[in-house]
Amino acid sequence: MLNALIFRIFLLAFFLLAALKWGDWKNWQKYYPTVLFVMVQNLAAAFFAYHHTLWQYNQDILVKSYTTVEILNAFVLLPAVTITFLSKLPFHKSTVCQYGYIAWWVVIFGSLEFIAHYIVGSLSYGNGWSWKASILFDVGMFSIIRMHYIRPLLAWVMNLLMISAIIILLDFSTGQFK
Repeated sequence: MLNALIFRIFLLAFFLLAALKWGDWKNWQKYYPTVLFVMVQNLAAAFFAYHHTLWQYNQDILVKSYTTVEILNAFVLLPAVTITFLSKLPFHKSTVCQYGYIAWWVVIFGSLEFIAHYIVGSLSYGNGWSWKASILFDVGMFSIIRMHYIRPLLAWVMNLLMISAIIILLDFSTGQFK
């Protein structure tokens, strides 16, 4: 339990400090719509998956419920990640370079989730979800964040398709929706 608490605090501190150091705060207004998009998507996913949890956050002194983690994710962690990610995304370089940048973020998130699940034990999976599914999800998430910044309406469509695929593949029933 202590390892989980230390890891959670490390994650929050790491991404907040990264956002402060590498985030383009002079131009935060450019990123604001995408930050809101990410927040809405996270809260919607938490709402829809409330009774069909894919990630289970194991309790510690800081985390007493699933809701606590989702509030921290939606209002602290993901906005910091989104601003940092977009601030350094090499828009002026080739598409291959941009895909490499997305892959780098997928490696970061995948590694941290691997540590959280397999080493620290602060995260468990349920209802057919796995670490490999999270890697695929991260590819989609960072690609859609990039897309939202460039073409917001297309990102909404892509996100709807990704959510629909998750709901169908993981056998959500409408009775499980809150």
